[in-house]
Amino acid sequence: MDRRAALRAGGALAASTLAAPAIAQAPKWPSREITLINPNAPGASTDLTARIVAQALEKRLNATVIVKNVVGGAGALGPSTLATSAPDGHTMGLVAISSHIAVPNMMDVKYNPWEAFDVIGQVAALRYGIGVPANSPFKTIDDLIATGKQRQVTYGSNNVTNVVAMFQLAKLTGAKLRWVVFSGGVEAVAQAVGGHVDAAIQTVAEIRPQVDGGKMRLLAAAGPQRWPYYPEVKTLRELGYEAVTNGPFGYAFPTGVEASIKQRMEAALADVMKDKSVTDQIAALGIEPVYRSGADYKAFLKKIEGELVPILQETGMAKKRT
Repeated sequence: MDRRAALRAGGALAASTLAAPAIAQAPKWPSREITLINPNAPGASTDLTARIVAQALEKRLNATVIVKNVVGGAGALGPSTLATSAPDGHTMGLVAISSHIAVPNMMDVKYNPWEAFDVIGQVAALRYGIGVPANSPFKTIDDLIATGKQRQVTYGSNNVTNVVAMFQLAKLTGAKLRWVVFSGGVEAVAQAVGGHVDAAIQTVAEIRPQVDGGKMRLLAAAGPQRWPYYPEVKTLRELGYEAVTNGPFGYAFPTGVEASIKQRMEAALADVMKDKSVTDQIAALGIEPVYRSGADYKAFLKKIEGELVPILQETGMAKKRT
């Protein structure tokens, strides 16, 4: 062996010796099943979506992904459990307006939403609409607002995250619109159909069966887009009102997961959301498939925080600062 060859061989050996510890220290992931925490009950829209996404992730990660429903604490138990889970890449969970904005601003929780989670990405958005009984005198949103300037108009919903558009409408127009809180979305719609409140603002899952059954009229889509089932019904923005209720949800790790693992999971989720068979399944639930990267989704939630917190404060629902 000549001198140059010997030097090259020695250099290669040294490089491989230096690289060996790094290879040895690289984490094997996933090394067991992955748990996906969902804070809502089995059968809920977010639960059904989670099961679709989990199945698709399994094929890309070659690991079992189990959806675990962690329900309770007025929506706080799920994100609190996620925040305190081991940051080893084997626990992820749903993050949304509830985990990042509503719950932390309405009650004491043991996590800071902007520091406790490494956001992986958004997968979907709930569709919202404003419906009235089929025999209502309100034929349009303009009718509802005009009446609200003469008397109080009531509307039902079960969650503060649903009603942002109605608060924005009231502020924009001066109409007297009063929120009546119900324990569930189905109940809120049923009370509107029964004439106990003037209207309801809820998701496709609750409103569409009543519209299709001829018991309710959809006045407007309250989200950013029209509902595909009733393409003739315009959004509030298209009707001239800068009002919108957003319903995004996605997933996150607890903070501290190794960067390479987070990158792999984010890439896997992005690939899942490019799969038409997955997005078609989500859309069939009445939910809009929407993908945002982890960074973009976190920034989007931050933007919504600026819109929702003042509403919580105005309604007295925000916790008192100490």
